Amino acid sequence: MLIGPPGSGKSTIASTLAPLLRAQVISNDALRKQLWGKENVQGPWAVLEHLLHEAIDTAVAAGDNVLVDATHGQLRWRQRLMHRNLGTPHMQWIGWWIQTPLDQCLAWNRSRQRSVPEALIRAMHIRLTTPPDRPDASEGFTSLIHLNPADSHLKDQIHGALQTIRRHEER
Repeated sequence: MLIGPPGSGKSTIASTLAPLLRAQVISNDALRKQLWGKENVQGPWAVLEHLLHEAIDTAVAAGDNVLVDATHGQLRWRQRLMHRNLGTPHMQWIGWWIQTPLDQCLAWNRSRQRSVPEALIRAMHIRLTTPPDRPDASEGFTSLIHLNPADSHLKDQIHGALQTIRRHEER
């Protein structure tokens, strides 16, 4: 589960991690485009959530690893997803907390074709850095990985994260 405000680099990280984890990326933006023709259309959440859960269920049933590319900016959103019965007794949830500094999120957002209102990015950034919505391993994550895509050592961060995941799998 990727966690981070808009413009933080979640989709870029997802495309980097997917082949390393042999995972399928399921993106809320892609699902919005599928449903409403554009990624930025904020249609009814219940419709999107149903399609999201269906896509995850199908991938998990096929034995695939999944990277869920969305903000997951509220604890209750993460909990609704993580605590569903997926029929897999040993489901492991790894949180990939994308901790890009706010000024970098805003700069990257300005350079995107499809930008997000800056007020939304600021609000989500604050939400993710303060309780109760600040991500925490106690939510049920097997691991909560911190990544900063603005750091020049991102490859080292990812390498360290993959080692952490492998250690958890060996237990």
